[in-house]
Amino acid sequence: MSPENPKARIFLSDAEFEAAFGAQAAEATRMLSKHAATVCRDCGGECCRRIKCEFYSEQFGSCPIFEYRPAKCRLYFCERILENKALSKRERDILNQPARELSDALKRGWGIGIFIEPPVRVGDKSWLTSLGIDSEVNAVVDLLGKGAIDAESARSVLQGLVLRCRRDA
Repeated sequence: MSPENPKARIFLSDAEFEAAFGAQAAEATRMLSKHAATVCRDCGGECCRRIKCEFYSEQFGSCPIFEYRPAKCRLYFCERILENKALSKRERDILNQPARELSDALKRGWGIGIFIEPPVRVGDKSWLTSLGIDSEVNAVVDLLGKGAIDAESARSVLQGLVLRCRRDA
């Protein structure tokens, strides 16, 4: 995965995320994701709505592209998860460790772009426009919202679009 090719680093696997941001950052996001699994069910995806994720739909029980979610999504967790009383002292300590690795990763070529990269709007354009999948993603999410397709079919189509982006990058 080349930092020079922005398309190649948008939809990351767990291994790619760890290679780019370090083992401690990956461990912290895995741990937070574990806690998010229970917290997010009750919340209904407030984080996804807050960052205006275009893959989001209330009909999904979880992120439809979780296996390849962008780095911004992996690095962003809401206060409900961060303040979760179920986090142990060891887990809270883990959360404080990745800052150095993350800082080093940013210096190696990711830059501050990681904080402004997807999901984000650039002017009135979707970040998915630059990938050429904005209309397809919007159509699938709209069909799901109208009940024209089921969540599993929509998830499959969206994952296919992500895999196509990864392949074509």
